[in-house]
Amino acid sequence: MKLPAIGHASCGGHVTLLFTVEDDASEAYLQGSRGAGICLDTGCDVAVRGLSGGWGLDIRFEGHQGNAGLVREIIEVVAEDLPQIKQKKWTVIIRNRLPPSQGFGMSAALAVATSRAIQRAMGEEYEISLRRSMLHAHLCERRTSSGLGDVLAISAGGIEIRTSPGSPFSGKYLQSGPGISRGWSDPMDVILIWPDQEGHHTSEYIDDPLWKEQITQSGHKLLSALDGDWGTASWNDLLSCARSFVEESGLLNDSSRIDLLEMVEDSIAKSGEDAVASLCLLGRSIIVTKRSLESDVNFEAIMVEVQKTGLESMKVGISDASKHL
Repeated sequence: MKLPAIGHASCGGHVTLLFTVEDDASEAYLQGSRGAGICLDTGCDVAVRGLSGGWGLDIRFEGHQGNAGLVREIIEVVAEDLPQIKQKKWTVIIRNRLPPSQGFGMSAALAVATSRAIQRAMGEEYEISLRRSMLHAHLCERRTSSGLGDVLAISAGGIEIRTSPGSPFSGKYLQSGPGISRGWSDPMDVILIWPDQEGHHTSEYIDDPLWKEQITQSGHKLLSALDGDWGTASWNDLLSCARSFVEESGLLNDSSRIDLLEMVEDSIAKSGEDAVASLCLLGRSIIVTKRSLESDVNFEAIMVEVQKTGLESMKVGISDASKHL
C-alpha cells in the first residue's frame, strides 16, 4: 500500500488601505491593482492528504466557513502545472483564522496556502513551490473576481506598496513577474474589527464600471503621494492617504461603513489610546493601528471598549517583509 501524500501550509491575510483597479489586460497574470496596505501574520492554514486510486476531492472547513468553490478553482489551477494531482483522492482541511469577505484578504491566503500545501505533498522544491503558489493564487483570484492585489501584497509582506499590477511571479523560471511590490517591517500589533454579518463580495465593486472609475481615480491620485522612499517615514502619509481614499472614492458612505468607523473611533476615544481606525477594503471592517510608530498603545484597552459595541475583534501581528522573494 502506497503512503499518502501529505502537505501543510499557512498564509497570512492582508488589509488593503487604498488601491486601483487595473484589469484591462487580456491575460490574468497581467491584471491586478496598484495600492498599499498591511500584511497580517494570521490568515489561513491548509492541510492536504492525497491517496492514490483516482481523482476525488473532499473539502472541509474548520474555524470560519470558507468558499468551497474557490478551493476547487485553485486546485484546477494547480493541476494545469501538476496534472498528476488528478490521480489522487484529496482531503483538504482548511482553517480560516479570520472571517472571509470582510476585507482581510482571506481568499488570497486560502489560495496561496492550498497551492503550497498540495505542491509540498507532491514533493515540489520549496522555493519553486513558494513562487508558483503566488502565481496560482493570483490567477485564481482573477478568474473568480475574488481579489486584485492581495497576492502581490502578500509576496512583499509587512507594510506594503504595489507600484505595478499583476502577479509577482510568472514565466518558465518564476524569477519575477509584471507585479511589483515592496514592504517594510515593524513589530506592531493591530486590531481587526468586524460585524457579525458577512460583507460584500469583492466582485460587486471591481466588476462595476462606476465603482472601478471612482476607486481608480482616487487611488492613482493618492498613490502618487506615497510612491517615493517606502519605509518607516511613510507611515503617517499612509494613514492619511487611506482616510482620504475612502472619502474621495465614495466607499466610506457605502454599506454603512461610516457608521462602523465612527463607532470604532468612539471606542478608541473612550480608551484614551493614541490609535487610528482605518477601513479594510473591500469589506465592512476596521483595522486599528498606532497613530505613530513611536506610540505605546494598549490595544487590550481598546478591545474592551469595542466589545461593548457588540462588534467582533481580534489582535494580530504584522508579517515580516519577505526579502527572500
